[in-house]
Amino acid sequence: MSKLAMFYCQKCGKKNELKEERCSFCGTKQEVGSSEVEMKKCKRCDKEIPVSSNYCYYCGQDQAEILLKNLDEPAEKKEKIAEKKEKQEVPTIDISDPKKLKEFIKMAEKEGIEVHVLGKNESLRPGIVPSTRLFLKDWINVNKRMGRADFWYGLLGTFLLSIPAGIMISLLASLFASMGSGSVENIYLLGVAAWIAFFYVALLTAEVRRLHDIELPGYLALLLFIPGGDLIAFIIAAMPQRRTKSTYTFEDPRKKNKNKHDK
Repeated sequence: MSKLAMFYCQKCGKKNELKEERCSFCGTKQEVGSSEVEMKKCKRCDKEIPVSSNYCYYCGQDQAEILLKNLDEPAEKKEKIAEKKEKQEVPTIDISDPKKLKEFIKMAEKEGIEVHVLGKNESLRPGIVPSTRLFLKDWINVNKRMGRADFWYGLLGTFLLSIPAGIMISLLASLFASMGSGSVENIYLLGVAAWIAFFYVALLTAEVRRLHDIELPGYLALLLFIPGGDLIAFIIAAMPQRRTKSTYTFEDPRKKNKNKHDK
């Protein structure tokens, strides 16, 4: 500051000409350079200034403001250290490897940690077989999510099952008719009606679970039964997953509560 021929008042912090001994604003006599005054280091520039200084004579920094920052700094440092430690303690695993995932879940359960992995689909590797199995297994379940790939693979697989199902119904109808249990036609129609009813119930509940995964109201699945609404329902089912809510997961809450009760 001496190069600029200026100093900052130790009391009010205003700039003054170096030739002045007192502040031209507040009249405070400057104590810098006095051998009788106890000194301290400025919190910013580390130069020696009187202990009673509110502002640094050299850089004009408010000493109280710096002091408050210093008081807050340890807390901030502690938070950063805690965050860093927490990040280091969270293990990373490849959820596409079923074996590693199961091992991780078992390890977490031993430590009393509840683990839930929400991927894009319930099946680790969605496909015709695993997704169709899931589609049929949850045919009356509306308490979960259903991923996009699982939905479309499952729907395709269940539709393709209509071919062997029709053949099986024909064979059973012929068998029962030969036993005198009714006409082949009536038994066949009854069997087909049962399969169609099963298919539509499975489709309806799958659509509800798909809507849960998109985080849209489940009642939109009723569009399937409105003329022209089925196309809208399928377009909605093609939308990507959303994860802003935790209301529904890939696990049935009833099964989860039952497991807790059994323990």
